[in-house]
Amino acid sequence: MKCLQILAAIAIAAAPSFASAQAPAGGPSAATKKPAQLPADSVERARKFALWFYTSQSDSLFAHMDSTSRANYHSARGLDDDIANFALNVGSEVKVLEEKFITRKGNRQYWRKAIFSGDSAPFLVRLVIGTKGELMGMGLGPAAEAPPIDP
Repeated sequence: MKCLQILAAIAIAAAPSFASAQAPAGGPSAATKKPAQLPADSVERARKFALWFYTSQSDSLFAHMDSTSRANYHSARGLDDDIANFALNVGSEVKVLEEKFITRKGNRQYWRKAIFSGDSAPFLVRLVIGTKGELMGMGLGPAAEAPPIDP
Protein backbone atom coordinates (compact mmCIF):
# COMPACT_ATOMS: atom_id res chain seq x y z
CA MET A 1 0.00 0.00 0.00
CA LYS A 2 2.94 2.35 0.60
CA CYS A 3 3.81 2.17 -3.12
CA LEU A 4 0.26 3.31 -3.94
CA GLN A 5 0.56 6.29 -1.59
CA ILE A 6 3.87 7.28 -3.17
CA LEU A 7 2.39 6.89 -6.64
CA ALA A 8 -0.64 8.98 -5.71
CA ALA A 9 1.58 11.72 -4.32
CA ILE A 10 3.62 11.79 -7.54
CA ALA A 11 0.54 12.00 -9.73
CA ILE A 12 -1.12 14.68 -7.64
CA ALA A 13 2.05 16.77 -7.60
CA ALA A 14 2.25 16.58 -11.38
CA ALA A 15 -1.39 17.57 -11.92
CA PRO A 16 -2.29 21.25 -12.10
CA SER A 17 -3.85 23.00 -9.13
CA PHE A 18 -7.50 23.94 -9.40
CA ALA A 19 -7.95 26.64 -6.79
CA SER A 20 -10.99 28.86 -6.47
CA ALA A 21 -9.33 31.49 -8.69
CA GLN A 22 -12.06 30.85 -11.26
CA ALA A 23 -14.62 32.76 -9.22
CA PRO A 24 -14.75 36.53 -9.54
CA ALA A 25 -13.76 38.55 -6.48
CA GLY A 26 -16.69 38.88 -4.11
CA GLY A 27 -18.67 36.28 -6.08
CA PRO A 28 -19.38 32.67 -5.24
CA SER A 29 -16.41 30.40 -4.75
CA ALA A 30 -15.58 27.82 -7.40
CA ALA A 31 -16.83 25.17 -4.98
CA THR A 32 -20.35 26.67 -4.90
CA LYS A 33 -20.85 27.93 -8.46
CA LYS A 34 -22.64 25.76 -10.98
CA PRO A 35 -20.09 23.98 -13.21
CA ALA A 36 -20.19 24.53 -16.95
CA GLN A 37 -21.92 21.99 -19.16
CA LEU A 38 -19.61 19.31 -20.57
CA PRO A 39 -19.73 18.05 -24.16
CA ALA A 40 -22.28 15.30 -24.83
CA ASP A 41 -19.52 12.74 -25.47
CA SER A 42 -17.73 13.37 -22.15
CA VAL A 43 -18.19 9.85 -20.74
CA GLU A 44 -16.81 8.26 -23.90
CA ARG A 45 -13.99 10.81 -24.00
CA ALA A 46 -13.09 10.16 -20.34
CA ARG A 47 -13.08 6.41 -20.93
CA LYS A 48 -10.78 6.96 -23.92
CA PHE A 49 -8.41 9.10 -21.79
CA ALA A 50 -8.31 6.36 -19.12
CA LEU A 51 -7.61 3.71 -21.76
CA TRP A 52 -4.81 5.84 -23.24
CA PHE A 53 -3.31 6.20 -19.76
CA TYR A 54 -3.54 2.45 -19.12
CA THR A 55 -1.97 1.60 -22.48
CA SER A 56 0.87 4.17 -22.40
CA GLN A 57 -0.49 6.32 -25.22
CA SER A 58 1.12 9.46 -23.82
CA ASP A 59 1.18 11.23 -27.21
CA SER A 60 -2.60 10.97 -27.48
CA LEU A 61 -3.12 12.11 -23.89
CA PHE A 62 -0.75 15.04 -24.28
CA ALA A 63 -2.48 16.13 -27.49
CA HIS A 64 -5.82 16.39 -25.61
CA MET A 65 -4.49 18.24 -22.54
CA ASP A 66 -5.19 21.90 -21.89
CA SER A 67 -2.28 24.35 -22.04
CA THR A 68 -1.70 24.33 -18.26
CA SER A 69 -1.38 20.54 -18.12
CA ARG A 70 0.88 20.55 -21.17
CA ALA A 71 3.12 23.11 -19.48
CA ASN A 72 3.33 20.93 -16.36
CA TYR A 73 4.43 17.87 -18.33
CA HIS A 74 6.46 19.77 -21.00
CA SER A 75 6.02 16.92 -23.49
CA ALA A 76 4.38 13.54 -23.94
CA ARG A 77 7.56 11.97 -22.53
CA GLY A 78 6.81 13.77 -19.28
CA LEU A 79 3.77 11.51 -18.89
CA ASP A 80 5.73 8.34 -19.49
CA ASP A 81 7.16 8.15 -15.95
CA ASP A 82 3.72 8.56 -14.34
CA ILE A 83 2.26 5.91 -16.62
CA ALA A 84 5.14 3.50 -15.98
CA ASN A 85 4.94 4.00 -12.19
CA PHE A 86 1.21 3.42 -12.29
CA ALA A 87 1.57 0.18 -14.25
CA LEU A 88 4.40 -1.03 -12.02
CA ASN A 89 2.65 -0.28 -8.72
CA VAL A 90 -1.02 -0.76 -9.50
CA GLY A 91 -1.03 -3.15 -12.42
CA SER A 92 -3.79 -3.45 -14.97
CA GLU A 93 -7.47 -2.84 -14.50
CA VAL A 94 -9.37 -6.02 -13.67
CA LYS A 95 -12.89 -4.77 -12.95
CA VAL A 96 -14.63 -1.39 -13.06
CA LEU A 97 -16.71 -0.87 -9.91
CA GLU A 98 -18.13 2.58 -10.61
CA GLU A 99 -17.95 5.44 -13.08
CA LYS A 100 -19.39 8.88 -12.41
CA PHE A 101 -18.92 12.58 -12.93
CA ILE A 102 -18.60 14.75 -9.85
CA THR A 103 -17.80 18.39 -9.23
CA ARG A 104 -14.69 19.22 -7.25
CA LYS A 105 -13.41 22.76 -6.74
CA GLY A 106 -15.79 23.95 -9.43
CA ASN A 107 -14.48 21.53 -12.07
CA ARG A 108 -16.12 18.43 -13.51
CA GLN A 109 -14.20 15.23 -12.85
CA TYR A 110 -14.69 11.73 -14.18
CA TRP A 111 -14.12 9.23 -11.37
CA ARG A 112 -13.35 5.63 -12.31
CA LYS A 113 -13.21 3.29 -9.33
CA ALA A 114 -11.79 -0.12 -10.20
CA ILE A 115 -9.92 -3.15 -8.97
CA PHE A 116 -6.40 -3.54 -10.38
CA SER A 117 -4.16 -6.58 -10.56
CA GLY A 118 -1.57 -5.13 -8.15
CA ASP A 119 -3.92 -4.64 -5.18
CA SER A 120 -7.31 -5.94 -4.09
CA ALA A 121 -8.39 -2.57 -2.65
CA PRO A 122 -10.40 -0.33 -5.01
CA PHE A 123 -8.35 2.36 -6.73
CA LEU A 124 -9.63 5.68 -8.09
CA VAL A 125 -8.57 7.32 -11.33
CA ARG A 126 -9.75 10.96 -11.47
CA LEU A 127 -9.74 12.92 -14.72
CA VAL A 128 -10.61 16.62 -14.84
CA ILE A 129 -12.51 17.32 -18.07
CA GLY A 130 -12.94 20.86 -19.41
CA THR A 131 -15.90 22.38 -21.22
CA LYS A 132 -14.22 21.78 -24.58
CA GLY A 133 -13.54 18.13 -23.69
CA GLU A 134 -9.87 18.74 -22.89
CA LEU A 135 -7.98 16.92 -20.14
CA MET A 136 -7.22 19.50 -17.46
CA GLY A 137 -5.58 17.25 -14.89
CA MET A 138 -5.65 13.87 -13.22
CA GLY A 139 -5.34 12.28 -9.83
CA LEU A 140 -4.67 8.72 -8.78
CA GLY A 141 -5.06 7.02 -5.44
CA PRO A 142 -6.83 4.51 -3.25
CA ALA A 143 -10.63 4.93 -3.47
CA ALA A 144 -10.79 4.96 0.34
CA GLU A 145 -8.76 8.20 0.26
CA ALA A 146 -10.89 10.03 -2.31
CA PRO A 147 -10.77 13.81 -1.89
CA PRO A 148 -13.92 15.72 -0.88
CA ILE A 149 -16.33 16.82 -3.59
CA ASP A 150 -18.41 19.98 -3.89
CA PRO A 151 -21.81 19.94 -2.16
